[in-house]
Amino acid sequence: MKDFKQYVEGNLGKSLKDCSKEEVYLALLQFTKEKSAALPQNNGKKKVYYISAEFLIGKLLSNNLINLGLYDEVKEELEEAGHSLAEIEEIELEPSLGNGGLGRLAACFLDSIATLGLTGDGVGLNYHYG
Repeated sequence: MKDFKQYVEGNLGKSLKDCSKEEVYLALLQFTKEKSAALPQNNGKKKVYYISAEFLIGKLLSNNLINLGLYDEVKEELEEAGHSLAEIEEIELEPSLGNGGLGRLAACFLDSIATLGLTGDGVGLNYHYG
């Protein structure tokens, strides 16, 4: 498996030590996106959909790294290059797709779907004057 340090050098053409926090953040987003896309997809099995007007999912970068089993590896590589994963995570904005308990409940359902290894998606409702 290609590690993050190699990924940065191959895609940005410079060492991880020479990257700004913003460059590291954007590279981490792309790295996790590519790792997620490489995972097995739905093979015709049933799929669970959760429909909600709100999803309070929180910041996604660290959660995705944890779910991919890459968090500790990436954290160590960043520390060796003089970066802090905590500082990189602070760059990410909070999605704020809701304002209350229903949004948090929807996010918990999605986490449960993923934890149980089920195939599923959250579907958001976009409404006006509500």
